[in-house]
Amino acid sequence: MTASAHEPTTPPRRRFDPMSGTWGMVLVDLVAVVVLASIAKAVSDHFDTTTTRWAVFVGTTALLILVAVATPLRILLLRQRRADDEKTQALHAQFERTQFDATVGRALDMADNEDQALAVAIRALVLAAPNFDSTVLLADNSDAHLQLAARSPGCSEDSVCNVATPRGCPALRHGHTLEFGADQLDCCPNLVDRGDDTLRALCIPVSIVGRATGVVHTVSSGRSLTEPARVRVEAVARQAGQRVGMLRATAQTSLQASTDPLTGVLNRRSLENAVRSLQQQAVPFAVTICDVDDFKDLNDTFGHDTGDRALRLFSRLLRNGVRSTDLVARYGGDEFVVVSPHEDAASVALVLNRIRLELKVALSDGRTPAFTISAGVADTSEAEEFPAVLTIADGRLLEAKRSGRDRVLAQA
Repeated sequence: MTASAHEPTTPPRRRFDPMSGTWGMVLVDLVAVVVLASIAKAVSDHFDTTTTRWAVFVGTTALLILVAVATPLRILLLRQRRADDEKTQALHAQFERTQFDATVGRALDMADNEDQALAVAIRALVLAAPNFDSTVLLADNSDAHLQLAARSPGCSEDSVCNVATPRGCPALRHGHTLEFGADQLDCCPNLVDRGDDTLRALCIPVSIVGRATGVVHTVSSGRSLTEPARVRVEAVARQAGQRVGMLRATAQTSLQASTDPLTGVLNRRSLENAVRSLQQQAVPFAVTICDVDDFKDLNDTFGHDTGDRALRLFSRLLRNGVRSTDLVARYGGDEFVVVSPHEDAASVALVLNRIRLELKVALSDGRTPAFTISAGVADTSEAEEFPAVLTIADGRLLEAKRSGRDRVLAQA
């Protein structure tokens, strides 16, 4: 985006036009009458004859009639010219707004994630309201709190709105733009609390997927935004909300397609795609395959709801117990696979044994029937391809089952 996208454009000046309807030309008409009348009188005095006097009288009368007719016409032209100028300026302003909106829209379309979209929104706010401090606040996942999502460069902590909840923001409660002055009685309490009566703020709700869940806050000392700047800021808030909503919907769809709906961990296809990427980068990794011991008996005895609860509990412990860079997936039924980049089988076995003990603690509250897990671990030092490493780990899982269950095996 460039500055030309929002700088006002002044219509070009017209050159001197003797037929134009301007007050200057009306004055020229009046001066011309006075000058011609003086010339006529001088001629009349010089040629003291009846014919000459009549000729001067007729000429002067015709000139006065011409001026009497021309002056209202010039005034009418003047009014028309002013109306044309106002229309031209309105068209220029509309063109600039349209150009600015289109530029912001193109920039937001190129944002691949929410952080990039917010960065574009801040740059646009700086262009729309230069020398104003601008911040964007968005609700968190619970919609119970407002959090600072982005701020303009140089924006101080004192310029950041301290509203904590969506209900605490008057603009969000009312659902439309509000402008405040700290010295006004009907001012937002969050602005009054800053202790500066010269502050002027504009708060614009940000609607994401049809819900007002954020606010754009612009503030300055002793100045208010002009109407064109206000319109541009509102346009940025509207388009940013639309783009963030679209990105969130796309991310949610992608998440649903890549995760297991019961446990929330990766599904089998997503895991295999991620491992393929690791192998392309020649990253060594360890593979763990684990499942719930006697899961069928658990289902048959307590029902499928209890079995689902057991899977959710174990998957949560598994996800929380490994590193954030590790890949956790439900591979099918009660089987889970963990891929740990840059780890060996022995190290991962220690982690799985700790998780196995944490499971016993978690089950001690009695809300879920007791169950145990078994696991087998292998790494890429034993085989190069993922299917081969997984086969080795699966063999160790079967050996753990045969040797009594409730254990982790990392070597034959």
